[in-house]
Amino acid sequence: MTRSAEVEPVPHLSLQSDKETVLDEVDAMLLQVIAERNSLTEAAREVEVSYRNAWDRIRRIEARSGKKILASTTGGPEGGSSKLTKDGQALLSEFRRVRDYLSYALDDREAAGNVRYKLSARNAFDVKITKIERGEITCLVRMSSVSPVHLTSIISRDAVEDLGLGEGDEVKAVVKATEVMVAKAVKSGAGTNRRAGSLRRTRDG
Repeated sequence: MTRSAEVEPVPHLSLQSDKETVLDEVDAMLLQVIAERNSLTEAAREVEVSYRNAWDRIRRIEARSGKKILASTTGGPEGGSSKLTKDGQALLSEFRRVRDYLSYALDDREAAGNVRYKLSARNAFDVKITKIERGEITCLVRMSSVSPVHLTSIISRDAVEDLGLGEGDEVKAVVKATEVMVAKAVKSGAGTNRRAGSLRRTRDG
């Protein structure tokens, strides 16, 4: 009898628009190295793609996103350089935010085992943020609801910044076992999206 192999979810993340891939994992690695080195040449070498392939990827991202993501200069005493524009940085930040969230879910055995889990209205509460205590890595987000219930969630500082959380914001607290997820509706050109912060160990307060 053939031995049964163990399987596990391995996501391949990409950002898409109109069913076209705008940014995939290789693109994100390329942008990350450009952000660190200010050089497309070094980024191509680091990611192990040709310089032409790197340029093709940049052009594809710009064409499909409709935004300028790379600012390049040539010549000068220090030679040329390539830097991400604000739109390029925002696109990379969005990819990293989603990737970090998925990585956390996969690292959490309970979350990974409940991929098909459906939320009930009893799991989610409309709450207001009463206080945010920022640390170097994590933030303590205190919330209160209309009913006499107070919740506290410890999430990453990056998640707080990415979600744009502020005291007085009305958000949604999603409770799962001993964890509290914070979700905030974010308006965009395509409508209203809901973003969720990376969860960490939480407690009632």
